[in-house]
Amino acid sequence: MKTKYKITTFLALVFIVLVEIALISFITFEYKQSNKEAARNVESIRASYWASWYFGKELSRLDTQLREAIYLNISDIDRVQEKLDFLIVSYDFLASDKKISPLLQAYAVKTLQLNIDRLDKVALQILASDDPVKQYSIILDVVETLQRGHYQIVFFELKGGDLKMFTREIESHQQSLLYIIYGTFLIVTMLLIFWSMTYLNSKHTKAQSNLDALTLLPNRKRCVELIRLKIQKKEPLCCFFIDLNHFKQINDTLGHHAGDEVLKVIAKRVSYSISGNDVFARIGGDEFILILCHYGDRLNVDTIVERIMDQIQQPIHVGDNIVSVGSAIGISFLSDEIDTVDKLFSTADSAMYLAKASKDVNSSDYRYY
Repeated sequence: MKTKYKITTFLALVFIVLVEIALISFITFEYKQSNKEAARNVESIRASYWASWYFGKELSRLDTQLREAIYLNISDIDRVQEKLDFLIVSYDFLASDKKISPLLQAYAVKTLQLNIDRLDKVALQILASDDPVKQYSIILDVVETLQRGHYQIVFFELKGGDLKMFTREIESHQQSLLYIIYGTFLIVTMLLIFWSMTYLNSKHTKAQSNLDALTLLPNRKRCVELIRLKIQKKEPLCCFFIDLNHFKQINDTLGHHAGDEVLKVIAKRVSYSISGNDVFARIGGDEFILILCHYGDRLNVDTIVERIMDQIQQPIHVGDNIVSVGSAIGISFLSDEIDTVDKLFSTADSAMYLAKASKDVNSSDYRYY
């Protein structure tokens, strides 16, 4: 009886050990499978983030190339085409590569595909034209739309759609551990969201205080701050004081809404005509300040001011009306005598009044101080 008991106990212990071994083997197998699936998900997330970043980089390169070509007034078709080809390739990778998250691919195609097709079609037509540089701003508008779409994709990634799918798959294998991880992740995410919202709100508030609400150009306060920084760095500066001719008549005849539309169009046109290092600001009413950095010689300044006057006086569609305005531009240079922002503004302002007096209100002219 005692021997039978020992045998029964021994068999029970063997059974328990075997069950434990089986459970350990099963758990180990499931754990390895979970790790493999997790590794595939991590690789997918990594590839998705890289593809999104690379697409954004190529967008930025094309944007920079177009702005440089517009500023220098050169077609530079080969370089524009090269940047465009790289952008299309980066989008194809983002939208079709098997390593990219299906969720991100679907969102990217939904957000970007129409404008990618539009960019391809518009760019092909413009680059084949006789003078494509005059139409680069059309391509630039499509690029800006794609950049806004890219921001939405980045935000989609930050919301963590792929991470949520990743955590759901882990949950079926590692419930207890997942609760801890997910709880910690949730707390950290909430803290990060709270910090991000606080930070972005403070940045937005600060940015709004530095921008003109209508044109979204730097306002007078921000303009003065930027110029002072450049003066401290002893950069060569050229100041354009720009006043619009015939603008009051538009306000009086068509209303202030029409005048606002004119100001926004002119702000956009001039912004496309200058370098990224230059400062263009609206300081009030129909008056603007443009600061050229590293402007070269007087002949180059003449070329720039004539291009800007031509941009300003191009016809503008306002509702069912077509209007045009001229400009009076006064120009002064930073020097030993003109060494402050106030002096730079006042001298350019004086030259602007000479330009305004030299032509009728429908024309454009410029004068040097």
